[in-house]
Amino acid sequence: MRDIKSEMSKNYRTLVGSADRCSCGKPKDPRFPTCRDCASKGNSSGYQSLSRNRSLLRAGYLADGYFEIKNGKNYIKEDVFIKWPQDISADLRSAGMSPTAIRNFFNKLRAVEHNYKVTKDFDKTRQGIYSFCRDVHYTETRGVTPELFTKFIEANIALAKKDPEHFKAFIEHFQSVIAYYKDKK
Repeated sequence: MRDIKSEMSKNYRTLVGSADRCSCGKPKDPRFPTCRDCASKGNSSGYQSLSRNRSLLRAGYLADGYFEIKNGKNYIKEDVFIKWPQDISADLRSAGMSPTAIRNFFNKLRAVEHNYKVTKDFDKTRQGIYSFCRDVHYTETRGVTPELFTKFIEANIALAKKDPEHFKAFIEHFQSVIAYYKDKK
């Protein structure tokens, strides 16, 4: 009986192929190097996409911040709405970021914004911004989000925590990233 079982197992592995199995033998998504269990135990570099080729933000990203001054007033730059979001969304897509994960983080950011609108206390809102940043780091260490997403959030949080005007500009920018993030097949 044991010989039949081991022979069937061997034949099954041959049929399925190694791309669908982790080194531990468990099934895995072919886009990832290991199964979730091995990634969570630290048996690999994480449950990250194999196509993860960009972990740096593009040159010139957030150069001189969100705003340009016209007639003595701050106006959000066009790049915040168009160029930068197109680049970031394309890079995150190629790094393996799922549309669901990016949408979940946007919803968390919206909750922080809602708390600011209710309390009108930006110091309290900063705490929400810091916890948002913490959550992003946590999902990266778990292998749910790519390193590029963490760098994107860190660069924006550095500006968003300054004052309510910068925080609102970050929300507009993140919303633009979501708009250009449509999954291209």
